[in-house]
Amino acid sequence: MVFTIAASPVLHDAGVSFQVISLGFGVLYSILAIAEIPTGVWADLFGARKSAVIGGLLQTLSLVILGIGSTETWQVLSGFALYGLGSSYVSGALSALLFGMNKDQDGEGFNSNRYFSVTEKIAVASYIVASVSVGFLSEWFGRGSFLIAGAFYLLAALFIALLIQELPPEREFHSTRKEFIVRTREGLSAIRQSMQLKTLLPIRILHQVETILGVLWLPWIKDLGGGDARWFSALATGSYLLRYVVNHFFSSKERPVSYMPRIAYSLACMALGSLICVLAENVWLALFGVWTMAGARGAFLPAVQAIQHEEFPERVRTTGLSVMNFSTEAIFAVSYFVSATFINQLSVQTAWGISAATFALASVIGFMSKVRS
Repeated sequence: MVFTIAASPVLHDAGVSFQVISLGFGVLYSILAIAEIPTGVWADLFGARKSAVIGGLLQTLSLVILGIGSTETWQVLSGFALYGLGSSYVSGALSALLFGMNKDQDGEGFNSNRYFSVTEKIAVASYIVASVSVGFLSEWFGRGSFLIAGAFYLLAALFIALLIQELPPEREFHSTRKEFIVRTREGLSAIRQSMQLKTLLPIRILHQVETILGVLWLPWIKDLGGGDARWFSALATGSYLLRYVVNHFFSSKERPVSYMPRIAYSLACMALGSLICVLAENVWLALFGVWTMAGARGAFLPAVQAIQHEEFPERVRTTGLSVMNFSTEAIFAVSYFVSATFINQLSVQTAWGISAATFALASVIGFMSKVRS
């Protein structure tokens, strides 16, 4: 989380252009997309815990590369590339591991709405602690804040290795190559057979447009706040607090018949928050817009996770999640490379307008899916 908050403003303050930062994210998502399905199948074959530990160690190394030495383009892009490779090992594997463990423990009493709300609350609580400090760390340590983040990534990898039990992987064939092919086909087949998963694909892509343009957001809030990096902390902390509150509200609810209406309404709120940011000319209105959008994610993200985990068979859950991630990450990679050609000339208001339009379109898709079902 510290990486995603700090990468753009810290590197920019160190003299790295927005163009190189956008290229870095393009490289990150290219590597992530290429490795996503192979590492997902690897996790199902050899163990999700092993995959999560390997990914955490690679992410730690990437933050060391970004935190020390030069800011030459090759080093910055190398750090982003290694972070993408590490993320491919973690992506899907860790959430599938924890989901399987809890589902096995609770049996018939398992409630996906409550489970994903609780996991989201735990994650957001840690985000709040980190976001309170990130502005201060960026102000005091500059690129050294990457090294502090790397220490936490390393601790997380050690925690998983020592304290989380592995779910025994299942093999159907002696041939690893055949297992890879069959599991990938099963993951694709599950998507084709599920209307909810097919609806989530364009929604996830449209939702991430704001992330692609997000290299502008933190420098923007810093400028509105008179150049003080501590506004990073105000923006991030308020965002995660509201996300926590909204998520807490839904955590006490029973599992809905369909999560799609919740997703559609939350996307509409994100569109509203982005529209407020288009009009914002002072830091407080800008914060209100971002916080509105972030609060809506407290309903959106657990609902998306619940659909994705429940719609895939247990044998190929990590593979299925990786197939879903690949479908969107390939688009992200292309989008970052395309945005790098014009990101330095793009006004923040125009970028927020694009985000508002994509959130609104994603909301319409969600409501249409509800009508069809």
